[in-house]
Amino acid sequence: MLRQATPFKTTLAALAAVAALLICQPSRAAEEFEQHGVHEHGHVVLNVALDGDTLVLEWSAPADQVLGFEHAPRTAAERERLAAATQWITRGTDVLGLPPAAGCRVRTVAHTPPALQNSAHVDYRARHVLVCAKPMALAWVEPWLLRKLQNVEHVEVNIVAPGVQRQNTVRRADERIALR
Repeated sequence: MLRQATPFKTTLAALAAVAALLICQPSRAAEEFEQHGVHEHGHVVLNVALDGDTLVLEWSAPADQVLGFEHAPRTAAERERLAAATQWITRGTDVLGLPPAAGCRVRTVAHTPPALQNSAHVDYRARHVLVCAKPMALAWVEPWLLRKLQNVEHVEVNIVAPGVQRQNTVRRADERIALR
């Protein structure tokens, strides 16, 4: 039996395609010419998609907001900040606040640390996939990543969930973003 794509699944597929472009490394043929998105200090983008029991979180932020610098680490303190950020991102448990009743757990994290140079503007990009035991209890999320990031002026949040497609702007880690 052939299933017809619903608008939600089409939107989810489009969001996944955009995310794949954000996270994937450039191909060898593209190494000479690499196109970058807008690099705006203080601006974080957070994409949240819910499909069935799967919650996908993708985010990007300038390295300056993650580390406090955008160059190759020069001191022991900077190397420690880089290691701590990598550990926090790959653990994936303190990035998003969720209703405990939803029973969500991290399934996978895709993250490649940016190539920090001495004069380059670079962004962190990560993708967290969670599986929720009770997705109907998943009525909201909180952008806990703001607890770790520095000097964030605003977070652009894009939500795709059953019956919902919208964009919000948040400024605080405890600000609840409705998924319904």
